[in-house]
Amino acid sequence: MTTAMVAERAGVSVGSLYQYYPNKQALAAAVVDHYGEIFAARFARAIAAGPGDTLVETVDALVATAFESHPHDPRLHKVLIEIAPRVGRGDHRKALSARIAALIEEKLRRHAGELAADLDPAEAAVMLEALLETAAHRALEQHPASLSTARFAGECRRMVLAYLTCPAGRS
Repeated sequence: MTTAMVAERAGVSVGSLYQYYPNKQALAAAVVDHYGEIFAARFARAIAAGPGDTLVETVDALVATAFESHPHDPRLHKVLIEIAPRVGRGDHRKALSARIAALIEEKLRRHAGELAADLDPAEAAVMLEALLETAAHRALEQHPASLSTARFAGECRRMVLAYLTCPAGRS
């Protein structure tokens, strides 16, 4: 990627591009931030709008949102994740993950009576954010296990419900 290529694609002069982004690292950081904010906003909207009368409905909404809110270009998503730390945006990604975990925690706390008694909703939210993020990435990458995205999401749902409702030490 060259600055000239970016300017041409954006339809601006290289000089104009340099007015906003002093170097390629700053430009890449802005792209990482932009796509991260788009994902977080999609996730927040979908979670707020989703049904949540029961724990099952909440889990269904979380899983569906995770799989539907990711960018539909797995190569772009992979590149954004890989370059974030290299362009100084690792902390921004962590903050986005924390925001999403907070949204999940809020949903889980509404169902405290349906959760395993020994489960901490804040810790569970962090685990679910990581699990859903990873599962959605794998499905988008067409993981070698050859599960369809719908099957991957269904199995993820099953895993999440078991995790949330089964006390530690029981299988």
